[in-house]
Amino acid sequence: MISINPVTNCYMFERNQKMTKRIVVAGLLVGTVLFALSGCNTQSQVQENEGTIEAQVTREAQVPQETQVDREAQLAREAQAAREAREVSKTEEVEAVKAVEEVKEVQKVESTKLTLRINCGATEPYTDKAGNTWLADQGMEPGGKWGAVDGLTVDRGDLGIAGTDAPKIYETERYSMEGYKFTIPNGKYTVRLHFAETYDGITAEGERVFSVTINDQTVLKDFDPFKEAGGYQKPAVKKIEDVTVTNGQLAIGFTLNIQNPEINGIEILSE
Repeated sequence: MISINPVTNCYMFERNQKMTKRIVVAGLLVGTVLFALSGCNTQSQVQENEGTIEAQVTREAQVPQETQVDREAQLAREAQAAREAREVSKTEEVEAVKAVEEVKEVQKVESTKLTLRINCGATEPYTDKAGNTWLADQGMEPGGKWGAVDGLTVDRGDLGIAGTDAPKIYETERYSMEGYKFTIPNGKYTVRLHFAETYDGITAEGERVFSVTINDQTVLKDFDPFKEAGGYQKPAVKKIEDVTVTNGQLAIGFTLNIQNPEINGIEILSE
């Protein structure tokens, strides 16, 4: 049987209470230290987090700013493109107006160009295969614009002249004339004279010879239609260029040499 001493029991109880107090105090100190350390870590993290947040806010603030700069640059480019487009459009408009004016000027010049075709010896106008209209012949009347000075005319009918788009021109003729006179604007002209020997009394070269002048300048000397054309009923066309008219008058003169001079057609064309 075990016996318990009351004195011993009291001592042990007191000792246990002191130990408990020490443990509690130590625990409190450890907790305080841990709390303090924990507080230090939390403060450092807060500061770090605040720096991160500030950096993010800065970046987010920069994004709209950069976007605004890009948009302003884009708007500037679009404005420049629009100005350039307007300049191109204005230039094209000016060029178009200029082109229209040039066309009008050309049309004006073309409308003032003289084209005069005479079917010598004919009594009616004639349109050839090329679509050219030839006027009927006429004598020069007082106050008239053009006409023949003297001479006789003849129509030899359908001769079947080959090698030309205007065969009827060579079926009629004026012969034994002094010349033709024309009142036309000053300028430069090309004159084409049409001949064909269709008189059956001429059968060889040298049987009809004459000279032709334009404004008193000899353009054909000792001209022989038969020889020039290479035979009977063959067309011969003589082209005289750079005929200058300065007084509004163009005169074609004929001078007899052998047999009467003759002519079948006259063209006066502005250059």
